[in-house]
Amino acid sequence: MPELGFSTYVFVERIAANAAALHPFPEHNIALVRDALADAGFEISLLGPDAPATGEGVYFQSEPFGDEVMGLLADSLTLRGIGAYAYALVDSSMGGELADIALFTRVGDVFPRCGRHVLMTRMYIHRTPTGAGNKAVTWAFGSPADLEEANALLSQRFDTEPVTDPRGMAAIEIRHPEFAAGTAEPMILLDEIFQVLGAAGFEGITMCNDPGQPSAS
Repeated sequence: MPELGFSTYVFVERIAANAAALHPFPEHNIALVRDALADAGFEISLLGPDAPATGEGVYFQSEPFGDEVMGLLADSLTLRGIGAYAYALVDSSMGGELADIALFTRVGDVFPRCGRHVLMTRMYIHRTPTGAGNKAVTWAFGSPADLEEANALLSQRFDTEPVTDPRGMAAIEIRHPEFAAGTAEPMILLDEIFQVLGAAGFEGITMCNDPGQPSAS
């Protein structure tokens, strides 16, 4: 029986008022993403030390654009055989402070409802000089069916809050009170998420936004 889903997935997110990042999985299929978007009339730049063989994409306009543009990018990819999901940050100043992060919501209309156990997880960390206001939260993005399964697994270990809309589960917020309490470091928490999801066959893209560290990965 053929395996359901797409061979390539892309997660689209805003990185500036006039720019969006496209994160492919696997990364070595970024040229396919570029070509599919070119067919739809969108031009992206490829980034990364090994581009164009592997890497990520950036879509740029000279002027700020609305969240619906990210949905159009994702829909254009899905209609051309690349499963894509786009996310917009709601009620945020985009200033980089975790306290400003309110809610991620999915944009676009033709995203795959079922996936291939491919998710994007991103941890956001906010550190204070004294540590008293430290906060950490992880978001998981993907298909509604995959997110339903992932939430059932993660909620057994973590404090999760699913984000749903009429089209199914859109994202999962995973809160980390252990980090705020100073009893667990972010990489330990991310590793625990990997273990829970990996044991069930999930894979994909993982990132960590930690302004208190030299770099994020």
